[in-house]
Amino acid sequence: MLLSDHIEKIVSIAKNFGVLFVFLLLASCQFQPLHGSNSNVAKSGGLASVGVSQVDSRVAQQVRNHLLFLLNGGGPSVDKIHEARIRVTWVNRSLASIPTVRDSTAGTVTVTVSYDLVENASGEVITSGQRQAIASYDRTGQVFANNRAIRDAENRAAREAAEAIRLAIASDLNSAGS
Repeated sequence: MLLSDHIEKIVSIAKNFGVLFVFLLLASCQFQPLHGSNSNVAKSGGLASVGVSQVDSRVAQQVRNHLLFLLNGGGPSVDKIHEARIRVTWVNRSLASIPTVRDSTAGTVTVTVSYDLVENASGEVITSGQRQAIASYDRTGQVFANNRAIRDAENRAAREAAEAIRLAIASDLNSAGS
């Protein structure tokens, strides 16, 4: 038997052990889908069982409407076991100013959503959190175009913040049940 035959055998054995190690490593993972049938979110009635508190501003209403759709999917209303009490703030900032141009040429809207997840039966706060989303926009010399660009940026940031809140609530509900 030649030395090269021994090396080939050792390489073959090492490959087999490597494949076995990868399979054992993957088998030890504890991945559990957030919306799977075994998750705590699914057992507690799903995200559709989460209501969202009333709000008092246009941007906050954008967050609330999108969050309601994400939680319920536009489906029929079910008994609300939990309530997400949200508070929304937003800031509009001009970013770039060019000395030769009268107005700033770019801006950002930052939407911040704080929430408390409350169990309706007991009134107990399960968890609290905060998420933030930023949307940028371009400004021109036209007033209407600027106002529309700001409103569109507010809407984009509100939708993004609602999506972040939905993921946080799903995670909170899943970890609260375990």
